[in-house]
Amino acid sequence: MEKLVWLAYPLIAVLLLTQALWIFHDARKRGENAWLWGLLGLLNVPSSLIVYLLVTRRKKIIPIKPVLLVASQTTEL
Repeated sequence: MEKLVWLAYPLIAVLLLTQALWIFHDARKRGENAWLWGLLGLLNVPSSLIVYLLVTRRKKIIPIKPVLLVASQTTEL
């Protein structure tokens, strides 16, 4: 049992490092604060990844300017 616990530590370390690196690179690509997100990715698996995906993947609403449509006037001869 104790040997199984010691084998879990490297696995957790690899998961944390992989998650943090992926979040760091993705945040840098998206123009987010990469260092902050990367450090957050080192805290725990997978909550940091879920929070990152929810915060950065939300759809940004772009205001649409109203367009005035003018009906063309046709005259029949």
